[in-house]
Amino acid sequence: MADLDSVEAYLEGKDPAGVALFRRFETFVERCGFSEPAPRSSIVYWRRTRVFAGAYIERRRLELNIDLLREAEHPCLIAAFPTTKRVITHRLRITDAAQLDESIRALVAEAYDDVGPGTRGG
Repeated sequence: MADLDSVEAYLEGKDPAGVALFRRFETFVERCGFSEPAPRSSIVYWRRTRVFAGAYIERRRLELNIDLLREAEHPCLIAAFPTTKRVITHRLRITDAAQLDESIRALVAEAYDDVGPGTRGG
């Protein structure tokens, strides 16, 4: 997975419908506060001290990774699995802008607050 210089480099050549979903999700992340995007060739992660969310475009849809300290339920959830002793990564599939609603925004905010600062020592 190669690092890229920018989010724009990741988005280059992607399906416009997928890009629109990505940009909407990106605003949810940005509204949480400062974080650093970490674009790779296959995904864009957002991190504070630790990565707390990621998104990648698969044709016209958006696939999300949201890291939480609990297992959450959501209609768009396709998988949830532990990535550390404390963190559970949630994979969600977004196919329509209406799915990027308050429930997704709340999960991102929880990830930003609880996982983004790091989970060691807690």
